[in-house]
Amino acid sequence: MDISTRQVNIRKPKAGRGTIIAFTNEEQEIERRDPTTVYTFSNSPRALYSNRKLIAGQEVPMPYANLMFERRVVRGSNFAQPQIPHLGDGESAAARAAAARRRAAARKKARIQTVRAAELRLGSPPAIKGRKHEPVQTDQYLEEIFITPPVNEMCTQTELFLERPVSPFYVPAKTGVDAETQIYPGDLFDFDMEVQPILEVLVGKTLEQALIEVLEEEELEALKTQQRRFLEIRAAEACEAQRLIEKEKRLQREKEKRLKEYEDGIKIQKQMEERIAASVLMQGYLADLLPSILEGLESEGVLLDNIKQDIDNTFMPWLMKEVTTELEDIVSSRDILSDIVREILENKAEIYNAIYNMLADDEPIDEYPGALAYTSDELSKLIHDKNTVSFLPQKVTLKEDRPKKEE
Repeated sequence: MDISTRQVNIRKPKAGRGTIIAFTNEEQEIERRDPTTVYTFSNSPRALYSNRKLIAGQEVPMPYANLMFERRVVRGSNFAQPQIPHLGDGESAAARAAAARRRAAARKKARIQTVRAAELRLGSPPAIKGRKHEPVQTDQYLEEIFITPPVNEMCTQTELFLERPVSPFYVPAKTGVDAETQIYPGDLFDFDMEVQPILEVLVGKTLEQALIEVLEEEELEALKTQQRRFLEIRAAEACEAQRLIEKEKRLQREKEKRLKEYEDGIKIQKQMEERIAASVLMQGYLADLLPSILEGLESEGVLLDNIKQDIDNTFMPWLMKEVTTELEDIVSSRDILSDIVREILENKAEIYNAIYNMLADDEPIDEYPGALAYTSDELSKLIHDKNTVSFLPQKVTLKEDRPKKEE
């Protein structure tokens, strides 16, 4: 028997080592005729299972039926109570038959579902050229396979690093149409004359293209200038808008702060007024209530002796000291005031005596410096004052009333 070998391509994905598998001539012939017949788990492609009755748009005719044999129709009187069959210990023949029919229908349904699942399961695709499907044991308990084909291991390896070829030079693609001309000796062709229109066209097109490019550059420069000016204006407007927004926010915060301070002030003032009113009310209420409460507590013996002793030893001396200090201040203030009044009266008495002496000697009052501050009305008031009447004579001649001396 001829045995041929086939080497598995190790350059394919998921192939780590080449394996030599033996094939007989009969197997190769069968594989050549029908490759899918030598594989156990390979199925040829087929269409999915389809139920012709469920095709959309196709009406399935309903068969004729007799209502007398419909099991869902209850026979008998509509007014009579339904009779429940008494099965007793065993089951009736009808119940057993119904159970058997249900079991048969369940088995049939399970068998149909199994067949449908097998029909819907797609088989594995056929192996590509150079490969072969091998049967794999998928049983729950593995079994040892004693019959194994002869296998020889071989391997091959390509170079790890291949030399990279030199990159070719870049050659741009050819554009345009090539044209050529040739002037032979004796041809009636004057190059200088014939080339003049072509040269004029070339020069004109060149100048026109140059002018167009220059105008385009100038236009682009003008557009850039206008765009730059517009961006500057927009940036300035954005800065101004941001400044106004910040100003508005600052004013709003200041307004909220002032309102809060005003509300806090009103609240504090209201609390202060309430406290003052409560304090006044409490003082007026306790002024009448405290003596009676203290008397009642003292009569009931609630007040302790140590409190009374503390009041007598600490509070009363302090109170007497403060009262004494206050009285001393009042007395000293009265003494100081009396000294000031006495000094003022003495000064006035001296002034009045000097004025009296001057009037008696017919001397002008202007010579006395203390009398310059008084007018005739003031002197009259001082003369008739009850406090100073003892210091002045009964009749005083004022400066305005004295007769003028003859010059």
